[in-house]
Amino acid sequence: MTPGASLLKIVATAALTLIPAQTWAQSGEAWDALYQAAKKEGKVIVWSSRDVAVNQAVAKLFSKRFPGIELEIFKILPGPAIERLVTERKAGRPGSDIIDPNISFMPLLLDRDLAETFDYQKYGVAPGDILFDNRAVVIGHYDQPLSYNTNLVKPGELKSWDDLLDSKWSGKLLVESFAYSFGMLASTWGEDKMTSFVTKLLANKPIIVTGPTNASEALAGGQGAIAVGTYASRTEVNREAGAPVAWARFGPIPAQQVVNVVIKGAPNPNAARLWSAWWTTAEAQKEFYAVQRYGKIAGPNPSPRGEEVQKLGLEVVMEPLDIKSGLRWLDMASRQISGRK
Repeated sequence: MTPGASLLKIVATAALTLIPAQTWAQSGEAWDALYQAAKKEGKVIVWSSRDVAVNQAVAKLFSKRFPGIELEIFKILPGPAIERLVTERKAGRPGSDIIDPNISFMPLLLDRDLAETFDYQKYGVAPGDILFDNRAVVIGHYDQPLSYNTNLVKPGELKSWDDLLDSKWSGKLLVESFAYSFGMLASTWGEDKMTSFVTKLLANKPIIVTGPTNASEALAGGQGAIAVGTYASRTEVNREAGAPVAWARFGPIPAQQVVNVVIKGAPNPNAARLWSAWWTTAEAQKEFYAVQRYGKIAGPNPSPRGEEVQKLGLEVVMEPLDIKSGLRWLDMASRQISGRK
């Protein structure tokens, strides 16, 4: 284990609980066959960027469903994880069975032939959640609606993104410098509208904050009235802790797509496939949301926030599958916001 990586290790010992038919869209035989093959391998090694608390909760639930499979979960960011995979591939065999990046990292995996294909539909995964020719499966969305401080924004003052351009918010906007939101919005707005919007937004003299979490904390502390680029999950956690914050109920809502990717040549491929496919089920998604308010806001098995988004009919703009264009738009917006040339 490299410095800076943390390890969560859980050994499953509980008896396998029967899984309701409505939770598993396909026959129990397919799942049982995969489980039996995974149990022979005995463990799955996961390199994960998710918070330790989330992995602990979901891993414990997985252990109850599938006893006899040991989980080794390392906390590591996608970039360093992929670098290690490349090095270990050259040495003969990768040390991880699965990683969980957002899709902007997929070209690094695909170009190096590190992502294995798997028939996820056989296990009831919705076609829309299966990406890159069966090489990745969506397990969650990191959605970024506008968030605001309820002590500083009156009801009805925020109805659309254009409201941010009102001069009354001059000096009161918090804008996250990595510009993830704008990189995604460009896919529906178009490049010209996105850059024009950012130019007008900057004329309102926003407070530039580095990182979505820092922007969320600044909003909760009243350092700004409205925040661009914060995660709705963090807004919800802060609100439930008593902070005067909320997320705006209008679209488009930008959302990063987080995926599980089984590594080609993995030491425990069946256990990795089982873990990956199971993450998409309703019970796994429920636990994902319960811990830190993460989950899916579009498609089947949505989180409570996703159910509200779907009920209200709000537009969701996903991180584009055209990774090259998405990264270009992200770089353009980030350069504008940071002042880089």
